[in-house]
Amino acid sequence: TDYAFKKYKLKRITAICRTFNKPSARVLKKAGYKLEGILRKNKFKNKEYLDDMIWAKVR
Repeated sequence: TDYAFKKYKLKRITAICRTFNKPSARVLKKAGYKLEGILRKNKFKNKEYLDDMIWAKVR
């Protein structure tokens, strides 16, 4: 993340993971990302709708 901010002079990086993927959410939180919200029924897979968490880190 820090590399991308420096190399590309980014102001914001966004990440999305499924609500049931607790390990990914934990990694994002440890990396300094903030949970911005839940995208309800964002994907349709295997005959069911899945919710996603949207995370962002802003400089």
